[in-house]
Amino acid sequence: MENQNRSVSRWRVLGFALLLAIVVCIAYGNSYSGGYVLDDARYLELDQAPELANLSNRLGAVAAGRIRSVGNLSFTLNYLLIGDEPWAFHVGNFLVHGGTALVLFDLVRRLLSAPYFQDRYSAVATELAFVVALLWAVHPLGTMAVTYLIQRYESQAALFYLLTLYCVTRSCLANDWRWAAAAIAMCGLAVGTKEVAISAPLIAIALDRAIFASCWSELLRKRGWAYAGMWMVTAYVTVKLQPAFQAGTTLHTSVTGADHVTRWEYLCTESQVITHYIRLALFPYPLCFDYEWPIARHFTDYFATGLFIVGLLIATGYALWRWPPIGVVGLLFFCVLAPSSSFVPIADPAFEYRMYLPLACIVLLGVIGGYELWRRSSAAANRSLRHLPIVLTSIVAILFVGMTLQRNRVYRSAETVWRSVVELRPDHVRAHHNLAKILKDDGRISEAIAILGNSRARIVARSGSTAAIDIELGEIAARTEDFAEAQHRFRLAIDKLSKQKSPTSETLRLDAEAHIGLGALLQQQGDHAGAAEALIAATQRRPDCYPQAHGMAGVSLRELGKLDEAERQLDKAVMLTGPSQPWRRELGIVYFQQGRLREAADAFENWRKQAPDDLEITLRLAWLRAAASPGEVRNLAEAKQLTESLIARLGPQQQLLDLAATILAAEGKYAEATQLCQNAIAQQRQKGGDPGPMESRLQLFQNQRPFQSAQPDELY
Repeated sequence: MENQNRSVSRWRVLGFALLLAIVVCIAYGNSYSGGYVLDDARYLELDQAPELANLSNRLGAVAAGRIRSVGNLSFTLNYLLIGDEPWAFHVGNFLVHGGTALVLFDLVRRLLSAPYFQDRYSAVATELAFVVALLWAVHPLGTMAVTYLIQRYESQAALFYLLTLYCVTRSCLANDWRWAAAAIAMCGLAVGTKEVAISAPLIAIALDRAIFASCWSELLRKRGWAYAGMWMVTAYVTVKLQPAFQAGTTLHTSVTGADHVTRWEYLCTESQVITHYIRLALFPYPLCFDYEWPIARHFTDYFATGLFIVGLLIATGYALWRWPPIGVVGLLFFCVLAPSSSFVPIADPAFEYRMYLPLACIVLLGVIGGYELWRRSSAAANRSLRHLPIVLTSIVAILFVGMTLQRNRVYRSAETVWRSVVELRPDHVRAHHNLAKILKDDGRISEAIAILGNSRARIVARSGSTAAIDIELGEIAARTEDFAEAQHRFRLAIDKLSKQKSPTSETLRLDAEAHIGLGALLQQQGDHAGAAEALIAATQRRPDCYPQAHGMAGVSLRELGKLDEAERQLDKAVMLTGPSQPWRRELGIVYFQQGRLREAADAFENWRKQAPDDLEITLRLAWLRAAASPGEVRNLAEAKQLTESLIARLGPQQQLLDLAATILAAEGKYAEATQLCQNAIAQQRQKGGDPGPMESRLQLFQNQRPFQSAQPDELY
């Protein structure tokens, strides 16, 4: 009979687990059609993240204990096993989320069935655990950590965090060392995924002592070695993160500039943020991708929320003393939020994905508290109201599924993300700015200008800096060939940024980009002196960050005849970029103009490996191989091959006939060379050009002498 009851119970648990999986599938069924959003492409597109396909390097990073290496490995395995399209990574994210929901279900079920509760929940442990896991898994507040692909770091860290607690629970219930050893491994995977899991050993010990171990000596005797192993794993990550924890970002960034933030100001701000998180957990509307949360700098800003959070911390401490399981849940909530929501300043104080695992704590307390109230009320004894919990759970779950499906649609593209923020927060400057950039890149210029104009007006009303907006407007004006407006906008941004008393990395970046925009515009208009000045200024603002500025400055300096300065700038551009960038080409032209013909020929040869269809460089190289002096630069066979390829593509043009005549003369075929050269001179005269250089070569050919020169202006 006992074995039969166990079998029935097992099938019952599996049935609830299957139902949970089905509902979660429904809630996230429309998430697979979304593309890469915002930061996704930088990490998940192979051309931007070549390491994605390098399994050996990713495994080596995990073995070396590098920060977030397990999360990176997860994306690589996703790429290799499922695919490289956005839908494949959405599948991976869903599997992580579904797995986390199932682990939460079985963890809560086993904890509620533990001897500590003396059969208080054993009869309904499976049902209560199902409700907890269900409401958490379909809660719309967790959508950002699932549908926004790159936030898998958060959801996967939560998965391994819960697996750590699950293994500890199984070890305590069965007194089995293998589960304890597995807990160490899960803890390592958790902290290797993301640093939010560094509290896993503390929570595991607190859980053990609260529910399983009767005293500290029993805990240390039975599982002390396992907790020591978990602490060793997390200590390594903590040491790696120490510089970040010591400094934080110290800045609060936005489109209007970057403000310095003290630890106290950030801590006070987070009291507001955590209060908002709790409100969203209880009533998840409205949800917002980017809150652009302002820093709380005045006592009145944070007094009420600070008092509320301090009260919760005191209640958590009291619960650890009087009702340890409740205290552990509260401790888990605050510990998981601590890395991002305490005293270490982070650029953005509020993001919803940070509530992914802490949300489970609120749901758990809500479900257990609701059950206790219902059990103690007269409704439990009233047959007509006995099914009230099922009805309420179903209604809430259906509402949550609908809201989650709606949030999934928001993450279909970067445009839908920022449009959702703009619709919710019409005064959100950063959302307007980013949406305008997307529209600009998509060619929807008029929409972008309207949005940027709106943002600029709001910034002016706040007495903020409009430099970032002016740069965007300048780029749009340049694209639409309104050069006067573009130059005005870039200079306006430069003027505003120059008045900053203590420039930050963000203002220096904007200053450099404004100078690059101005320099590119002036270069396009032929003002090479102004272009070189602006571009060099950009490289001075942020050294080694803008190879294109070095390269473009080198081109303008070359046009001004300042070849040595041009060489220095182009050398820097070459050093900072790969072989496919055009700065090696431009440097070769500088060598050519300096008379360093051998170096020019080598540079042209290397560039043609990257761009074999570059006709100008092919022609320059053909002249060098045909007639350059000294002789080691010449290579008649290559010159002939290059010339034939040019004639095949362009036809018998005057310049190519002149080049072909030079090659024939070098081969000793002076009669043919003379004939071709005369044809080239005739074409030049028909065009009204100066045939003088060709007539000089014609005289050499008629005297049966080849043409050779070390002077660049005679070779091209």
